[in-house]
Amino acid sequence: MRLLWFTSDAIHGEALDAVLRDAHLGKYEKRHRQPHDLLVPPTCDCIELLIDTIDQSLVASRADKANTDYLLVGEERPKLALFDMDSTLIQQEVIDQLATACGLGDEVSAITERAMRGELDFISSFTERLGLLRGLAVSELDDVYQSLTLMPGAEILTANLAGAGVRLGIVSGGFSYFADQVGDRLGMDFVLSNTLECENGYVTGRVVPPIIDGSTKLETLKSEASTLGIEMLETMAIGDGANDIPMLTASGIGVAHHAKPRVREEANHCLNHHDLSALSYLVKF
Repeated sequence: MRLLWFTSDAIHGEALDAVLRDAHLGKYEKRHRQPHDLLVPPTCDCIELLIDTIDQSLVASRADKANTDYLLVGEERPKLALFDMDSTLIQQEVIDQLATACGLGDEVSAITERAMRGELDFISSFTERLGLLRGLAVSELDDVYQSLTLMPGAEILTANLAGAGVRLGIVSGGFSYFADQVGDRLGMDFVLSNTLECENGYVTGRVVPPIIDGSTKLETLKSEASTLGIEMLETMAIGDGANDIPMLTASGIGVAHHAKPRVREEANHCLNHHDLSALSYLVKF
């Protein structure tokens, strides 16, 4: 297996040395991968080791104390990458931004937070929040889009994945008006998200069925992998909320990105400290 240990400070390298010492793995050769190794330079370096086995609890503890991240992966390289959008590729939750435009920001944000933590059923909470947006003028959607900001490292990661021939997709419980534009900006091969229903220039508070939820994300991962003729081990999924858990746990490399506690517990990988560009080191040029 491969241990990818991300470094952007001397303390990160020292923490890895402590891991190798405590795990009696000093015989393994470290390969220092640097940003210029990739098509677009990430914001951190990476030390890669090929190892037989390691105590992952030891690795996780040392990484957390040093405020860095690591990935423990197989030899497979991702050929398909699926992304959540809200709070993953962009820094905002779009439905909360829309609610703010309606003067209901705090009320809707509280429901969103509970849903992303897994405390509420996604579809029922989504329907409740969406209903509160009834009467929002379609003309305000572009103002909301202009307020959105990409997550740090998103452009670097997607450029490196695309450069390595990885198929990229957004599967979002958000809205196509925004997801399609984010997808175009990041060079996604496809985008799947909810379509806001509008009548006479206003949002109705409904979406055109079906609602994109966690099960849809999982089925999309499976169907795309099948179409490409690849194994699930060759897929990657990245998200932050409870509705992302199905695709995170089913993919070969499921990364909980600065995620809610429940998501971090269930995902097989976490990115808690570094930005998205660190995941670029999964590809090979």
